[in-house]
Amino acid sequence: MSSVDLSTLFEHLPIGAYRIAPNGSIWHVNAALLRLNGYASENEMRRDVGEVVPNPYAIPARRQEFLELLYSRGSITNFESEMVRYKSGEHWWAREHAHTVRDEDGNLLYYEGTIEDITSERAAQFRLDQRESLLYNVLQTIPDHVWLKDTSGVYVTCNEAFAERLKIQPAALIGTRDADWVGEEIAQQFLTTDQLVMRTGTSVTFEEGYESTINPKGELHEVVKTPMRDGLGNIIGVLGMARSIQQRKDAEALLRDTTEQLELAIMGADLGRWNHDLTHEKGYFLDERACKMLGRDPRESEKGRAWGHLIHPDDLTATLQAMRAHLSGHADAYEVDYRARHTDGHWIWLSSRGKVVQFDREGNPQRMVGTLMDISGRKQAEAELRATQSELQATLNALPDQLFELSADGRYRAVHSREEEDTLYASKFILNKVVTEVLPKDAAEAFLSALNEAQAKGRSTGHQYRLDLAPGKQWFELTVVRKPTEPGEEERFIAIARDITERKITEEAIQHLAFHDSLTGLPNRRLFNDRLHSALIASHRQQQHGALMFLDLDKFKQLNDTHGHDIGDLMLQEVSRRLLQNIRAVDTVARLGGDEFVVLVQALSADEIDARMHASTVGHKILASMNEPYWLNGRQHTTTPSIGIALFSGEVAPPNEILKQADIAMYHAKALGRNTLCFYDPDMPITHSKPA
Repeated sequence: MSSVDLSTLFEHLPIGAYRIAPNGSIWHVNAALLRLNGYASENEMRRDVGEVVPNPYAIPARRQEFLELLYSRGSITNFESEMVRYKSGEHWWAREHAHTVRDEDGNLLYYEGTIEDITSERAAQFRLDQRESLLYNVLQTIPDHVWLKDTSGVYVTCNEAFAERLKIQPAALIGTRDADWVGEEIAQQFLTTDQLVMRTGTSVTFEEGYESTINPKGELHEVVKTPMRDGLGNIIGVLGMARSIQQRKDAEALLRDTTEQLELAIMGADLGRWNHDLTHEKGYFLDERACKMLGRDPRESEKGRAWGHLIHPDDLTATLQAMRAHLSGHADAYEVDYRARHTDGHWIWLSSRGKVVQFDREGNPQRMVGTLMDISGRKQAEAELRATQSELQATLNALPDQLFELSADGRYRAVHSREEEDTLYASKFILNKVVTEVLPKDAAEAFLSALNEAQAKGRSTGHQYRLDLAPGKQWFELTVVRKPTEPGEEERFIAIARDITERKITEEAIQHLAFHDSLTGLPNRRLFNDRLHSALIASHRQQQHGALMFLDLDKFKQLNDTHGHDIGDLMLQEVSRRLLQNIRAVDTVARLGGDEFVVLVQALSADEIDARMHASTVGHKILASMNEPYWLNGRQHTTTPSIGIALFSGEVAPPNEILKQADIAMYHAKALGRNTLCFYDPDMPITHSKPA
């Protein structure tokens, strides 16, 4: 081989490169590799170490393992080891890629490869793993039910409190969907709110009490769902948290019933009444006073009408929900405020209260009675009050941070905030309440800890807490100082809460990098292994086949060598996009490294022939899509895939065996001439030599 060839292949590489004969003698090393080992020239290294490569591995047995893998497969990628620099003896970490070169008869000529210093990368990964462990422990200490789903509705993780409701371990939930646990109908309700969060990009808070496997008693829960974003601000999933509020709601219902009875006794003649025969479409009757409220002739009290025909369209949904909640037994009474159309065309506010008073023999509701109260004046007063509060809040918003004045026991004495969205409740509600009555447990504890420190030292900084607010999950950092007071006055403290959400988002983005490929944004090998493991469990549980496709781009190295790595990277990104366009939401596309991709197709038929046909159809769609020309930086390029497919059913083989089968089938597709697909057959020869 000429020196020009060697220069092209080796000298301009920014990472170490070598060629070594089968007997271990050095054919050539590039300048980058010489620098890694502390040498200025190849001659200097040969004088120091000789003509045969010394064992560079810190663990000598790793060299034999490397050579066995290389000779058996023909190539090896991402081989990470601890090494020793030849000249200094310093230990360092390296990532190695290599392949064998054979003549036309298959005889080994030499092997060549690259070595990259990943010592800093390993250190960064270690720190990332530590942060991940810390975040995991925090998640498990939260007493509420917490879960995370990706954008396709597949569970990514949950805490033990949530998994305990299902009587499973958290790992068993990963990779499943709501329909796997609660059925299609309730799963669709969950999906609707997930889609709302992803569509609007904001958190939603609501109450739900569906009776299901997760909630066998149908307890009412307050649910908060928040969009999760990557470092670029793209939504990558939905974080949910649920807390049982059944006891609170029961207490509120009891208080409401008592209050309603008192109001009816006091106000009596000022109320309108209604009677609703539930067995007739036009069985809703208003009494004379209710007709008068709406500007109607009192004689209309004898006229039956369809329930809800006078309600404002924007209020109809909430009114229907309130009615259904009572008729289904989820609410003790029907209680709702809505706008109704007056005869002269304007809208008035009514407060409607009622109950079922008659049932048939099977316990089905037959008739309801209730009252109507004109609350237009109250609503107007509330609107005026909100306007006044808005003016005051506009002044307070000039403050860059939230500011609170508290007593030593944590009771709010004054509240100032830029926006009401930065607090869980309105300032008027918070005043004179203790932080434990207002904030979630963890946030309240942070406040009290900061107060105690400030009481002892006069000042406290660095305590952090998190709130799930309307804009999303937000983090704050507290600074608390003791307020000077006169003798005999109540001891007071000034607390400033600074929004540090952006810093926290950056930390979460670091965690995201641990599970996704930085170039394509696809799941990396680590996340893919979890998905494959979960897919095997789901296949066993559902008695359905799945398929794993192993894709390798034909002659991709030629594209890189000819047009450069920038074009190669653009090609990989475009291939990723096309793969995603040809799979369902339940399936997974991942990049294993280089130009190797895998596609995990789940929930195929229970019949092997049907499953094979389905997988073949998907594979040919991918082939057709990837055969289309690629326009990269204004120029047309082409590439084709070789696809190996391994069917699986249940947990008959470990995940690495399924991946190996698909890999063997892919190499068989290469041997057939590339740009085709092959299904794995146990009789296939095991080879990892790509055709020239």
